Amino acid sequence: SNLDKIVEINKKEMTVTVQAGARVSQVLDALRPHGLTLPNLASIAEQQIGGFVSVGAHGTGALIPPCDEFVTALTIVTPSENGVVKMTEATHGQLFRLARLGLGGLGILSEVTLKVIPAHRLVEQTSVLSRSEAKKQLPTLLKRHKHIRYMWIPYEDCVVVVTNDDENDLPLLGPGTEVSDGEGGRKKIVTAEDIRPKFSKDEQFAPLRDLLRKLLESKNDTSLDDDTINGMGFGDLRDVILASGNMLDPDHVKRCNQAEHKFWAKAGGIDLAPSDQKLQFDCGGQQWVYEVCFRSGTYGLPGTSSIDFMEDLLKEIESSGLPAPAPIEQRWTSGSTSPLSPASVGQTENESYDSKNALFSWVGVIMYLPSEDFDPTGYRRQFITDYFKDKYCKLVRRVGEKYDIMCHWAKLEVSDDPKDSNSEVAASVRKHFGPTVIEAFNSARDKYDPKRVLSSSVIDQVFDPK
Repeated sequence: SNLDKIVEINKKEMTVTVQAGARVSQVLDALRPHGLTLPNLASIAEQQIGGFVSVGAHGTGALIPPCDEFVTALTIVTPSENGVVKMTEATHGQLFRLARLGLGGLGILSEVTLKVIPAHRLVEQTSVLSRSEAKKQLPTLLKRHKHIRYMWIPYEDCVVVVTNDDENDLPLLGPGTEVSDGEGGRKKIVTAEDIRPKFSKDEQFAPLRDLLRKLLESKNDTSLDDDTINGMGFGDLRDVILASGNMLDPDHVKRCNQAEHKFWAKAGGIDLAPSDQKLQFDCGGQQWVYEVCFRSGTYGLPGTSSIDFMEDLLKEIESSGLPAPAPIEQRWTSGSTSPLSPASVGQTENESYDSKNALFSWVGVIMYLPSEDFDPTGYRRQFITDYFKDKYCKLVRRVGEKYDIMCHWAKLEVSDDPKDSNSEVAASVRKHFGPTVIEAFNSARDKYDPKRVLSSSVIDQVFDPK
């Protein structure tokens, strides 16, 4: 009844077929006993597979495409004379590519077949670079590591770098201990000594705990004792620190960001765990996220746009005093052949070196929301929501104009109210994809949803503007 069954695991073809309501975590659990896993994850594993692929979810890795590219077959139930339609690249070509990242607009996705890969463990390294170091090292890091993400901390000269590599294929200049490979060469392995933290948990968390205590003391707030504070993890501490002050006060946010910088300076190091654990992570408490994607050269020649965009964005944030909490997260993927992907490389028949090796950068900004304990009336949440949409998201779009950014579909908000801050978003999306892609999607809708039964406000305003 929840359309969440695992239909088939095919080790010969290296695919898994699931009903679209299955959560990513369910699929991972089903694959694990077979020594298999998904090629990449999108930070969290509680999405349903239908949404996971339909909006173009993505992980990070310069040679790894967004998750819609993992789809090899799908079934949609359409409100048309076509009824139930099974699709593959071979049988439907462009229609298949439109349907796999189809925003739910061509049919109800009922079954999906995805590529799988052998299960493996990843060596994760977390380190801190200055902004200039992060800029200088990016081209090398993108090629050296299988997965990499940057976490920029506004108002601090700090970029937290998180890399992940297969433990059996560690780069010689990456983390670990260098040993003989037994064939006259050298290789890297990870030892217990490599994994041992340089600083204790108390030393790592001290900057955050100290700041929280000062904030509580300034308000004569005795609601949290030392045992409670010492029992909090990183995400909880950051959430409570922010909520303990004015979350739209730049000075308060700067103090939190500074403490977070100090935390990461001592929390870095090496860890080893299965890929399905390392490629998902704690995103923190309740929050608003706005994420955009843009072309940033090729794998061989990354260019400078990834860093140029971040430098422009941080300059605008910091010169205007915008209360931007950490992190601003930046990831990279290769391209997608799905026409509606924010990382689309265009039609496969026009494939070139640049499209096969295209590199895309994804940048997400964030604002946290106080829990009900800190905001029983909901007024603070509303103020933050309005500020995030009217100020922060608008600033990102303004900075991104020259980079031809496209918002992640799952974070896209449009409005037909000319007074709304999102009033021009639909037009910008149409401009980004161009008339050929817009017409192709509408033609597919005419075929599979002629009466627009499956439409939504987003689809209507982007593809059928009045």
